[in-house]
Amino acid sequence: MLAFFETLFYHGHMTIRPPWDSDDAKASLEADLAAMATDPCGDEMDALLKRAQMLTRAAAAATASQVAAIHFAILAAKRTPGTYIPADTRLSRREVIEFAERSAVFDLSIRLSMSENAVRNNFYLADTLIRRLPIAWRYFRDGLIPLVNARTAASTAASMPDDPTTNRLLDEALAEPATTLTPAKFATKARVTRERLHPADATERHQTARADRRTYTEPVDDGMGWLHLYSDATTIEAARVRLRANAKHLRGQRGETRTLAQLEADIAGDVLTGAGTPYEVKTRVGITIPLTAFTDDPELLKKAHDNPAILDGYGPIDPETARRLAATAPAFRRIFTDPIDGIVLTMDRTTYRPTANQREYLAVKFRTCASPGCNRPADECDIDHTHDWQYGGPTNDDNLAPVSQGHHQLRHKTKITVTRNDSGGLTWKTPTGFTKDSDPPPF
Repeated sequence: MLAFFETLFYHGHMTIRPPWDSDDAKASLEADLAAMATDPCGDEMDALLKRAQMLTRAAAAATASQVAAIHFAILAAKRTPGTYIPADTRLSRREVIEFAERSAVFDLSIRLSMSENAVRNNFYLADTLIRRLPIAWRYFRDGLIPLVNARTAASTAASMPDDPTTNRLLDEALAEPATTLTPAKFATKARVTRERLHPADATERHQTARADRRTYTEPVDDGMGWLHLYSDATTIEAARVRLRANAKHLRGQRGETRTLAQLEADIAGDVLTGAGTPYEVKTRVGITIPLTAFTDDPELLKKAHDNPAILDGYGPIDPETARRLAATAPAFRRIFTDPIDGIVLTMDRTTYRPTANQREYLAVKFRTCASPGCNRPADECDIDHTHDWQYGGPTNDDNLAPVSQGHHQLRHKTKITVTRNDSGGLTWKTPTGFTKDSDPPPF
């Protein structure tokens, strides 16, 4: 099996079917399982466990080969930028290399259905391991280190000075443990090793890390989401202690039925939004609500089942939440849609400007940047003429689309082209010949 993977990943074979995915292999596995069900045998169980080990190692080797391919493709674009940059460009040499790299990242992103950040993360993973942790890279390439441990090793190296001595000591300390420790234990090992080897003062490192403090949100299913806070440990611990103390106080009140975890979440939400106080923050949030959210007609509800209310920046929410927001939140811009096909019917607004109206309509239509895979909210994007204005393109809704500033620059400064497709979206084509349509909105 390992010989097969060396042939596959180091000798240029691109389109093959792994042997464990063949019909014969599947039949053999099913026969083994059937035999064990009637006559369990230690040898057969051992064979299955070894197969799991073998496939795990093969998968790690395959992942290493994938990140290496991404790494070398981006390096090739930077070394031969003419693939992506027009010969008559007015860009400086530095900008030519920058936009060639960005173009290659975009090309890989739409080919692999992978976010551009993920493409870049894979590039830096391979680059860090190849340049700074060669032992760990060799083990990863051979399938001995799982991806999660490889990422931990690379991120640890990236957080330390890039000098030969530090790199060598870190590589020697982490390569072997990365092959045997679970991700959680290896992460602990990496942190301890970093503290031991890092030449900078701990106070100085803390101040540098603290400069990166931030929050971000993460939408999840069923109308829920996460709010993450990255800050110094003393602030995080103080917030945790205060939440727990307030939750325990409320938990002791007569008639309180919420759990401590629920109380902590409610307290944090109320504090951050100022709910029920004179300082409550009023924000403008977009929500698209099918008209059926305001009716109990079973026929209409059945027909509109596939058209849920959409909260901008999050996604689908339940009808009860949609009704509550529409009724009690005057700061919401309410946009009502047809209950069957989801097209815009009316928009309520207090002022009217043609350009603002078009932008609002496009934000409703596209939701996000019209570049494949980009999640930049449409109302934070540039409005781009698909058929360039300078070449006669009209400022009409069917010739406009929201495009993030980065992708707007990319399509005008490189050989990447954009055309309108039959569905009203955009079709993006790279100079390497790959095409992909903009993502449809989630409704």
